[in-house]
Amino acid sequence: MTPTQRIVAWLDEAHAFGSLEAYVESLLDQPPEAFPLNRLTREAAIAARAPLRGKPTEIINAAVRKALRETVFRFDLVMRINVTVHETLERESLVQALIASNVALLMNLEKGAEPSYLGRLVACRDAAFARVDELLALAEARRVVEARYLDSRAALFPELAERWSECVHEGQVLAVMAERGVELDGGPPFEPLESDVLASKAAQLGRDLVDPARTTTLEKLDEGRQAIAIATGWVRSKMELSRPASDRRARRPPSPRR
Repeated sequence: MTPTQRIVAWLDEAHAFGSLEAYVESLLDQPPEAFPLNRLTREAAIAARAPLRGKPTEIINAAVRKALRETVFRFDLVMRINVTVHETLERESLVQALIASNVALLMNLEKGAEPSYLGRLVACRDAAFARVDELLALAEARRVVEARYLDSRAALFPELAERWSECVHEGQVLAVMAERGVELDGGPPFEPLESDVLASKAAQLGRDLVDPARTTTLEKLDEGRQAIAIATGWVRSKMELSRPASDRRARRPPSPRR
């Protein structure tokens, strides 16, 4: 099997346990050689050597190295996707609860009871839609990454995937409810983000999944120099996005004259 096929087969096996916690618990009494990464890399090395019997050692070593790198990277990518989504859900549950409580409080106030009422409701509405945009961008980033590196196989464990769907749905319901409250009180309509802004956000979130997984892989394989280069490029991209748009435009090199 190719590294992608090997990881996809392991995902089918691991997802049968339902949750990452249940899968990890099933491994606790297993010997170290049965742990997934140990087993996957051992199988990948054997598969890489098999068709190269009789070839020069350097060719065999290069093939094994490549197979190990691709296998470990995909394993680390799967784990990073699951950890990122778990952390996002933990944060979003708190954010949604905060926004929902504020929206409920504001919508129960009588008109004119508080001068800043409508402005606060609009701010809650915009925050609710912004969180939905963030969730949808992360979902698109996962879809693209999974299509490229996992043959479109979903990386999320079933329990986590169900929680994700519920979180997105609850966020959308909250945003629509807040929008309805603003509309009833004569507030300004919500202005959705441009599609290219959402696409750019999804692309960056995809890189947030891939680049750290690559760096971790190279560190495990003692390829520190390349790991540092990837990590540096990733950090620079994050710093670039944190700058004001005007500053980013000023830093762009002038286009060549025609």
